[in-house]
Amino acid sequence: MKPTRLFLALAVAVLLGACSTKQAPEAILKKALENVERIKVAGYELEEKVKAPYEKDWSSIRRNKYVEQDNPQDTTIGASALHYDEDGNIHSVYDGTNHAYFHHDEKRIVVKDFLDARSLSLPFRTYQPPFFNYAKSLIRYMLTTNDSISLDVEETKEDYIYKLAIYEDRQVEFFGRDYKMPEDPNIFSEEDAYSYYTLWIRKADTMPYRYLREMSHNVSDVTCHQAEWDEEAVDSPIAAMDFILLHKNYKVHYVGKRDTDKEAEQNEPLIGKAAPEWTLKDMNGKDVSLSSLRGKPTIINLTGLGCGPCAQAYPELVELSKRFNVVSIESWGKSAQSLRDYAAHHKITYPMLLGEDSVLNDYVGTYRGVPVFFYLDENHIVRKVDRGYGEGMISRSAERLGWE
Repeated sequence: MKPTRLFLALAVAVLLGACSTKQAPEAILKKALENVERIKVAGYELEEKVKAPYEKDWSSIRRNKYVEQDNPQDTTIGASALHYDEDGNIHSVYDGTNHAYFHHDEKRIVVKDFLDARSLSLPFRTYQPPFFNYAKSLIRYMLTTNDSISLDVEETKEDYIYKLAIYEDRQVEFFGRDYKMPEDPNIFSEEDAYSYYTLWIRKADTMPYRYLREMSHNVSDVTCHQAEWDEEAVDSPIAAMDFILLHKNYKVHYVGKRDTDKEAEQNEPLIGKAAPEWTLKDMNGKDVSLSSLRGKPTIINLTGLGCGPCAQAYPELVELSKRFNVVSIESWGKSAQSLRDYAAHHKITYPMLLGEDSVLNDYVGTYRGVPVFFYLDENHIVRKVDRGYGEGMISRSAERLGWE
């Protein structure tokens, strides 16, 4: 039997007997939510650690600075944010309408307006919310959901720790509020659709400062450091265009305002050209060259370990690899061991290759958004490019190209 809201109430009641907390766990959550809702602007550093659930060590650890603003005009996420890179340069801006990525080495800015067909088909906006906005959504869910959940509460000298397990047939993610994710062809049982969240609330100010998110495809541990905030709204809200105008010598590339394949092709410089050659190592250390795949249609997939849409594409790619050449190139700098573990976990039977910056730059520049699919004919002329993934998308693209 799935745990229910009654289970939650009983669990909390039991914990109260063993917990020295003077306030009830629900009262602490309500106070934390009240505190976060008062924040209008905040600055902080985030330490973000990411790995696949079957990896022992974190495959990615980064620490960057952010500025977050409450943005009630944005009815999707409800917040705007500035993200700075390790050198203190602006990395990206989200203002509720546009998400701009700055590629300083190339003097290029990529602006996504969420008006592409894929974005419009989703009930949520695929943008990772800034820390306090995310924590706010998570706390609201804990307090109000009617989903089947259990919630355990632990207490240390410094923190209240809330451990949430969600027992639904689909994963639950937070993009301004809770959403049940579209059905994933890689999830074969309800047990694989788990969603676990742990939230740390500091006793000193009843403020959340860390969360752990555990899914069947990805685990992330996010800690907020050196946070400062203000309860007064600023006069000048974050606007992507302001930062774009500050970089007048940068080329701006807009994605999203694409309603037809023809318009999409105009934004893909490789279409109609010979695919750049490469020789890359596979996950077992063997050299694989693009030239060795000549002779029949080839699909090159740029992927990332831990990317949800990427994982959704693998079953279709495995099936298509029986008819065409298929390779996936890991674009996020993961190790060969991570790639071996990942391929075994997802039952990938075609070559998985370790990406190199020089090759990735030839295909997509410094932008590492994935998945991306390049469709090459028998002579390795690029005939089509797809960005993002939807069920059956790759097969449909192959059919439109006349591939059999």
